[in-house]
Amino acid sequence: MDLTGLERPLNYLELAHLDRVVIMAAEYEGELDAGVLTRAFRHLCFVHPALRGRIRGTSPEAVLAVDPEHQPDVIVLADGPDALARITALPWDATAGVADLVLVQGDGHGYVALRTDHSITDANAWLGTFRELLRVFTAFASGDEPVSEPETALPAPPAALFHERLGLIPYDRRLFHSAVPPEPTAPAAGLLSGYLRLSVEETQWLKRAARRYETTVHGLVAGAILLAQRVLAGGREAVPMYCVSPVDFRRRVDPPVGELETTNFMMSYVAETGVSPRLSPVLVGREVKARMDEVLAGPEGVRGAEPMEDTLGRNLSYALISNLGVVAEFPAPSGLEFTELHILNTVGDTFFPGYYVSTYRDRLTVLHIFTDRFFTRGDVDRIVRELHEQLLIIGASA
Repeated sequence: MDLTGLERPLNYLELAHLDRVVIMAAEYEGELDAGVLTRAFRHLCFVHPALRGRIRGTSPEAVLAVDPEHQPDVIVLADGPDALARITALPWDATAGVADLVLVQGDGHGYVALRTDHSITDANAWLGTFRELLRVFTAFASGDEPVSEPETALPAPPAALFHERLGLIPYDRRLFHSAVPPEPTAPAAGLLSGYLRLSVEETQWLKRAARRYETTVHGLVAGAILLAQRVLAGGREAVPMYCVSPVDFRRRVDPPVGELETTNFMMSYVAETGVSPRLSPVLVGREVKARMDEVLAGPEGVRGAEPMEDTLGRNLSYALISNLGVVAEFPAPSGLEFTELHILNTVGDTFFPGYYVSTYRDRLTVLHIFTDRFFTRGDVDRIVRELHEQLLIIGASA
């Protein structure tokens, strides 16, 4: 395939995410053939030439360009207790490539991690790409030869698709007035992050509670998170708090947009609700869902520009909660299984607490991210402990 001249400027929705790497890793048990996996990755990059791209120039003139001679790296690391940390610590430079594959190999155990620049994939595009990689890998390992036609164009610019399908960009303009940024001269803050993992039984309790209370797991988790932050802040009065959630628009436009048809087709929205430490997390979660449903009922976005004040201090009034939902089990050849999905923290800095939620093989996981600008390790431990207890209370109540 002649890739000469296959390039386009990055759209401004993509430029906002340029040079930030997105990494998720599938943990496996069994024997994995590195040669077959590499072959599958090369096949995937042949079918989707955007993965072979590199960024030329700088924002706002950055261009995604496919070099016919460029092949993304396949990096092999030895397994060990710090394997995920070593993947996260690998350097990233979008001008050298917008994608690569990391294989961690041990004795019957390891990880397969796809790294992509956020400018060319959001979470759902990443999942679509990764699932296709493992489908091709499984086919090759089983002796099949999948036939795939290579794409002849790069993914469509997301802003162009928004204008085409909706007639506008559905911003929530309140986000331009949220959180208290640090002083311009302040040094970057250190990150405090970790994982909260529910058992299969605890996750089932939460799902059952969502059905009983006629809401969603996302709503209940959001309610528990806001309540945990409210408890840390102290006091008993109800104060306004804000749940910021990215929303995938691929199925919200007509015609729908395919997972890999564009790059970043998600917009973030705010659900505001009053929270007191004496409230049930179920009530807070149901209110979050109701407010989010109201916002999304109008496809034009939110035009209000009222400032959202941090009543609690330390930006505790806000929580970014991104939920991948239930991720279907990844395909694998005989003798191999992908037992867990890990979202790796690649955030360089953040103003307010962030939570990245996913459910894989019936277990809900929350990656939490704070900075030492506002929080100590003790603060984070208190929030996570309170969050876990609130989730258990929700499940037990059902």
